[in-house]
Amino acid sequence: MFKAVSNHLSAEPKDIRWFYDHYAPMLLGYINGIVQDPQKSEDHLVAIITSFVKDVVILPEKSRLNTWLELRQYAQSKLTLYTAKDHQLNLNQSVNKGRLDLLDDLQKRIFCAVYYHGKSIQYLAATIGCDESEIRNQLKLSIDKMRRASGN
Repeated sequence: MFKAVSNHLSAEPKDIRWFYDHYAPMLLGYINGIVQDPQKSEDHLVAIITSFVKDVVILPEKSRLNTWLELRQYAQSKLTLYTAKDHQLNLNQSVNKGRLDLLDDLQKRIFCAVYYHGKSIQYLAATIGCDESEIRNQLKLSIDKMRRASGN
């Protein structure tokens, strides 16, 4: 068992051990669905439960369902930060290996927003100020350029 969990022996709802015993399996399953790496998932689990117990005040009258929902929302916000850091590292690696230098600025912006940041065509059209058809066309052109450059 993790040191952070084994140091707390009380069974009060505010304890890390209590949260670990009651919510770790569900939370680990949730984290595994997002992170897809067992070791990183366990690391995130420990960090999230530890910081949740320190940051969030749990009132005794709250039901377990509310606590689980709060914990899951808290985990979701933390995982967004963690995965964004991991994604930045992966993005930098893929940019070095990729063919993004072949694209003009608008194509690069659209391609990265869609494939690296998960933005929708509709969102990009509203942000950039173009028609959705123009965004789709630029995205298609950028994909075609990158495929031709890699020989596919």
